[in-house]
Amino acid sequence: MRAGLLVDPPPKNHEHLELAGYCFLIESQRLRQKVLYDLAFMENVTTRAPPLLQPMLNNKDILRIEECRNIATVLEENNVNLATIHSIIWSHAHIDHTGDPSVFPPSTELIVGPGFKANYIPGYPTNPQSPVLESAFQGRSVRELDFSMSSTTIGGFRAIDIFHDSSFWVLETPGHTEHHISALCRTTEDSWVFLGGDVCHSIAQVRPSAFRPLPETVPADVLGKSPPHESSCCAHLLQHVRKGACGSFFGLAPGMQEDLNKAHDTLEKLKAFDGRDDVLIVIAHDSSLLDVLEFFPKDMNGWKDQSWAEKGRWRFLRDFEN
Repeated sequence: MRAGLLVDPPPKNHEHLELAGYCFLIESQRLRQKVLYDLAFMENVTTRAPPLLQPMLNNKDILRIEECRNIATVLEENNVNLATIHSIIWSHAHIDHTGDPSVFPPSTELIVGPGFKANYIPGYPTNPQSPVLESAFQGRSVRELDFSMSSTTIGGFRAIDIFHDSSFWVLETPGHTEHHISALCRTTEDSWVFLGGDVCHSIAQVRPSAFRPLPETVPADVLGKSPPHESSCCAHLLQHVRKGACGSFFGLAPGMQEDLNKAHDTLEKLKAFDGRDDVLIVIAHDSSLLDVLEFFPKDMNGWKDQSWAEKGRWRFLRDFEN
């Protein structure tokens, strides 16, 4: 996608940024209950999306989709009955996260953030200007979370305990959209994964920070150099770090945020999570992790023992080497 739409200031050496589009299957071992967090793009999105979005989706100077698979197909190919999916959680209602819930049975509920119903229902075609397909929620329960009913906060975010056993929390993370929600998933007794959605669009908007400073050196292969057993100095990359308290390589692109002040506040709270060694941060479009993560039908539970955080933390620095 065009970099200037995603990060501020736009990089001088990259007109576009490569993005991933992640979907997560979360299963409660206690409840034997399956939940999906985000569905990425639906198949054939450039022709099936509401007319409001067609100009953007078909303008390759703005956005080019290189590969797209229906999440339901991936699940069925791996012997997951769609009827066993209890809930689909949308981090927010943008087309690259909503997928195609209509292929799931009516028993699968849709969970959304505060204010979604007032702003997105009815969908297209009943509302010709809607960015959301009405088929996504026709015939199924749509549960809008009310964080005012929760007395729990985690890292400054109001939180709702989805499985009622402190293993899977949905967090109120507004800014990118008013109804944006993230998730914090327990993977072992002492490890967590933070599913960040679009709290930001590049991990270079999170790092470095006061919680996770730029190291003096990194393994050479992190920067795409060889031999991998040697180290590469990072001092020359300090020229790209923004001056001031935030200190990351990029800031938030104002035009991408519904509320820029709330988006800044949410991002700063995420940085504190990023400073913890027991939390793996995965934002929705972090392509720097594509060669680190293992994908379904494998699971993420062993990420800490496999050092995924350490292996992936500074891989994005390659973008500043070219």
